[in-house]
Amino acid sequence: MGVEQLRQDIRDVRIFCGRYFPFVVIPLSYLRIVSTKTVPTAGVDERGTLAINPEWWAGLSVEAKRFVAIHESLHVVLCHPFRRKGFDNTAYNIAADGKVNDAIRGAGVSGIEYGRADEVTLEKISRETGISVEALHKMSTEEIARELERLAEKTAGTLAEGNRLEGDLLDGEAEGETVQEGDKAVGKDKSRGELEREWKRILERARDFAKQAGSMPAGLERLVGEVLEVKPPWHLTLRFGVRNHSKQDSSFAYPSRRGDDYPGYYGYRYSTWCLIDTSGSISEEDLRHFLGIVKYEAKRADVYAIPWDGEAYEVLKATRPDEVARKIAPKMRGGGGTVIKPALSKVLSLMRAGDAVIVLTDGEIFDAEEGETQSLFRKISAKAGFAMLGYTHKPVEAPGFTKARIKEANG
Repeated sequence: MGVEQLRQDIRDVRIFCGRYFPFVVIPLSYLRIVSTKTVPTAGVDERGTLAINPEWWAGLSVEAKRFVAIHESLHVVLCHPFRRKGFDNTAYNIAADGKVNDAIRGAGVSGIEYGRADEVTLEKISRETGISVEALHKMSTEEIARELERLAEKTAGTLAEGNRLEGDLLDGEAEGETVQEGDKAVGKDKSRGELEREWKRILERARDFAKQAGSMPAGLERLVGEVLEVKPPWHLTLRFGVRNHSKQDSSFAYPSRRGDDYPGYYGYRYSTWCLIDTSGSISEEDLRHFLGIVKYEAKRADVYAIPWDGEAYEVLKATRPDEVARKIAPKMRGGGGTVIKPALSKVLSLMRAGDAVIVLTDGEIFDAEEGETQSLFRKISAKAGFAMLGYTHKPVEAPGFTKARIKEANG
């Protein structure tokens, strides 16, 4: 296939998207596109260059060409080439493909090839990992990639097998005969950081354009949120929550800083209960993160730490940061399974109304979805002034709790 025919095909895809999939119009227009036989199928690099093997492309149907162009445009504008750094390439590529393909399919646009047996889908990832499709929808691309890394020997080869766009997040810069020049905003003179920021701006424009056109699929909006949503560090989430959870005294028995005409608070120093997962799946690095959070809380709170795995261990108290190292860290027990009900039951019976409760875990909780566990989460959140579940690996459904990924903010 000649470059001119490939150029015409891309124009046709852009026209199609303008009518039926407006979100892709802007990213596709910004892409630099080259024709090259150095890639087996198609792929994108960090500079937003889409490399296409012309011989492979010539064998695709019109509907398949639309799918490929949309798929690769989404990879670029969702910053997948940047976000995969630090991950196993195969695992991240599979996670990103599953998310992108699910978003394309969720758009429900006719005229695009769907349902090929060789496509990675969230359903396939679910079958291989045992994680429900509903949970995968809630997980970020990075969270799925980490799960795939953990199960690499079991899943990666199976999921990658036969995937026609396997390895389409390319290493290095793609070169070839120019099909489309691309926009200078993402040109070769930009640094890696500048490029990532520019693609995020393009992503915002694409989102706004799609919304104005009245065509922004929910699944795609979730993916956009992974890049554009402002996710405060866990300690900011925590601080804003506990700062506002103090109980006012309606009897006016406690003094108020604002004067005698106002109700006071039950106490300016609050109590925080930290339920620390010490099961066998928790690494030393995870435990250091958890204890760092406990130490941070001890600056302003009386901290009550409860280590737990399959059972809840003794309550450990610290009133100052330096006491965490002396009184809590040396007494961490565990190493068994991960059952949270005993720890939830214990804190519910011991906490006072208005206390803050923080659950720290990797998310691999055996009984998290059981009815009794869900009920305990609800009761604790109703009794607590603030309730947060911080996870390092896998999201947990905890009704009434603020959820936060705690490890990202620390590196």
